[in-house]
Amino acid sequence: MYTSMQTNLKPLDRRQNTASQAYAQLRAWIISGELRPGQVISEPKMAMTFGVSRTPIREVFKRLQDEKLLDIFPQQGTVVSPIDIALVRSNQFIRETLELRTIALTATHAGPQDIAGLHAQIQAQKQLVEAGDHRRFFAADDHFHETLISIAGQPTVWKTIEDAKAQIDRVRHLSLEDPDWLRRIFTEHLAITDAIAHHDTTEAVAAMQAHLHTVFAAIDKIAQAHPHFLKKDQRTEAPAF
Repeated sequence: MYTSMQTNLKPLDRRQNTASQAYAQLRAWIISGELRPGQVISEPKMAMTFGVSRTPIREVFKRLQDEKLLDIFPQQGTVVSPIDIALVRSNQFIRETLELRTIALTATHAGPQDIAGLHAQIQAQKQLVEAGDHRRFFAADDHFHETLISIAGQPTVWKTIEDAKAQIDRVRHLSLEDPDWLRRIFTEHLAITDAIAHHDTTEAVAAMQAHLHTVFAAIDKIAQAHPHFLKKDQRTEAPAF
């Protein structure tokens, strides 16, 4: 595990705060699923991975614990937190409330250049689906939603959504590992774009709502394939280290 992460590790800029950089990288590994839910990690090995002392890593672990991304069991060890479905639902409520409001504005305000830009994004997404490149598709998915919000004239709303969707993103990354799911999400993007191109506000809202609700179908899929990835409500003891 640590060897593969070291291969993908961006060298830390020693002129900047190393703890902040290590936090961003470790957080990205957790959200992307490179570090799987329930996976055991340790301060010494992470310090070695980043080439820093244990002190900044301890700070990083605490920040990630506060975000519900790590579970720290004193005197025992640290594991990547299972996905908390209650948090996913809470995050989803925020995201859906904001995106359904803005997609209505997008369908109303989108001009010819906006629509052409969305079609260009759809073509780029199609190539990623055909290549099975789920990591780059994830980034393209985010860019698509950010663009829709920008067309609505509310660009700062995306930052609010980004801050609220860490747990959703964990589900999205895991689901996009399935090629069939990639195609499903792409098809939903196409439906949203078609509705906007026709300035059909009602259909745009319906298509977006159906699209955002796929996160719950993704949770069901993960529960069947990897039930240990999800948080058990009655769990009170530490996992086996």
